[in-house]
Amino acid sequence: MIYDLQKASLMKRISAFLLDFILTVMLFTGCMLLVANITNYDANLTALEDRLISIQEKYGIEELEKQYEIKFTDYQYMFDEEIAAIPQEVRVVFDACNEEMNTDAESIKLYETIMTLSILIVSISMLISFIVLEFVIPLILGNGQTLGKKMFSIAVMRVDCVKITPQVLFIRSILGKYTISTMVPLIMLLTLLFGSTPLMPLIVIVAIFLIQIILLIVTKTNSLIHDSLASTVVVDLQSQMIFDTVEAKNEYVLRLHKESVDKADY
Repeated sequence: MIYDLQKASLMKRISAFLLDFILTVMLFTGCMLLVANITNYDANLTALEDRLISIQEKYGIEELEKQYEIKFTDYQYMFDEEIAAIPQEVRVVFDACNEEMNTDAESIKLYETIMTLSILIVSISMLISFIVLEFVIPLILGNGQTLGKKMFSIAVMRVDCVKITPQVLFIRSILGKYTISTMVPLIMLLTLLFGSTPLMPLIVIVAIFLIQIILLIVTKTNSLIHDSLASTVVVDLQSQMIFDTVEAKNEYVLRLHKESVDKADY
């Protein structure tokens, strides 16, 4: 065993990440179903769909679709040239229906509720998944090992070769991995898809991605944001010595130095 830094190979790190990612997706999906059921997400979604259908029925959209073989849902995404080819009376009804759907107070309220619940469900489910797989299990296995890291014999330690504490693990897993590396890009992605100002979310997503790449390349420990934040490093457990305390490491180094001096005397 070597007390100097023995970084885990990129291949091992990627393999462990992929296994942890699969487990996270499985737990995340189960949590989402549970939280969605608790928050009555499906009931709100059904209510919104029913409300929109009732508005379409008011304008006789279904009859127009059959008569002119035009899908109302397609109409909203047609180019100007395609819209111009549609009979005037159909365009008038479609536009009026669109206007009411976009301004209907009940529909807007239900839509806002669904968006809020979506973010809540994703956030809580992801948090539970990270707490279980990235915090609780590493505490149980020791040395910051997730199930993926355990499988591929890699571990997490402080950059000074000392075991990570629960506080450091929390900073790395929850503040770093969950908050900055996962939830910020995820919320920005949802904002990008459903929001009205796509530029800022896109800038944030690209910025975080670039920071991750830069840190991986330029840092001595090849660390990502969460490791840089917690001053930790992923190491090969088969060759790396991890000390319980800084004092234990200093004593070991001092003993090696003393043995080296004693041998030199001969």
